[in-house]
Amino acid sequence: MQPSITIRMSTAEDAKAVATVFRVAFAPLRAIYRPSEHTAARQPLGQQEGTRLVAELDQQVVATVQFDSHEDYLHVIGLAVHPQHQQKGIARRLLDWIDSQALSAGRTAIVLRTIEQTGNVPVFERLGFRSIDEGVSDRFESGIYPELYEVKMRRTISSPIGKVPRELP
Repeated sequence: MQPSITIRMSTAEDAKAVATVFRVAFAPLRAIYRPSEHTAARQPLGQQEGTRLVAELDQQVVATVQFDSHEDYLHVIGLAVHPQHQQKGIARRLLDWIDSQALSAGRTAIVLRTIEQTGNVPVFERLGFRSIDEGVSDRFESGIYPELYEVKMRRTISSPIGKVPRELP
């Protein structure tokens, strides 16, 4: 029997595990981009306002994401999955959970931003997102690229999903 993934709201006790997931999940991307000084000083990655979820496997935090509410959508912030647990559907499950919250709150979409140079745009397209805007980022910098392009992506929620179980196979 495969262990199940539990998705739940983060608590203060998760802070160290969340920081570890961020560090190891984003480590390969730091060669491509990092928060600019003014972004890091204003709000360190992983400490944004909003609701934080964690995904647990065998009572260990293996993924995290945050979201906040806007007029017609929920904004996804800092989706991170531990490298040992990537490509197992955990990110999709977290995003589906946020979809259900969006519907419950009367929102019609979830929105996120990603850096084009990371190669994550096609990953999010496979998860149902479509690019809606792109521009030179003023929030991130790179030692490789003279300019980074931040892509705003939207996933429209067209029908009720129903209840998303907290215990996932």
